[in-house]
Amino acid sequence: MKTNALPAFLVLAVLCAATPAFAQSPDRSRTAHQDTEFLKAANQGSVDEIELAKIALKKSDDQDVKNFAQKMVDDHTKLLDDMKKFDAEDGLTVPEYADAATLAEEAKLEVLSGKSFDKAYIEKMVEDHHKVLVDFMAEKKATGYPAFRDAVEQGSQTVRDHLEMANKLAKANGVPTAPVPASGM
Repeated sequence: MKTNALPAFLVLAVLCAATPAFAQSPDRSRTAHQDTEFLKAANQGSVDEIELAKIALKKSDDQDVKNFAQKMVDDHTKLLDDMKKFDAEDGLTVPEYADAATLAEEAKLEVLSGKSFDKAYIEKMVEDHHKVLVDFMAEKKATGYPAFRDAVEQGSQTVRDHLEMANKLAKANGVPTAPVPASGM
């Protein structure tokens, strides 16, 4: 009986591994830790952008800045929604509050008004979206998870659009800009 136990165990293990209910999904072949860290950062970034945009909606007198801020609220809310599937897979929840750096930025913005406020907000949007676009592009290349790569590509395009809009606002308000990274990065 002992001689049959080991082969039976091996057969059971092979069958379980080959059965879809027990096998790891091919989609989960992604670099899980890196993707999870990217997802955490992307979620926090969206929450931060929404919080900063709410201040701009309240404080700016420039309709173009307000329109941009409303787009930030709408699009970053959609980005958070688009990533919910992956949050669930990784056991993540969306942060409820802006991070410490954004809270400090909020404090700086709250004391500004008029053109000074607009310039500071636009400068922050150019800086943030440039960095985030580079991060999205790097994640798109690095992930081995096809469904996640597609979501990151869509997010990347949204962030690229935001950066182009922020650059346009920056030029109109005398704020320095950086070139938009090439999409083939």
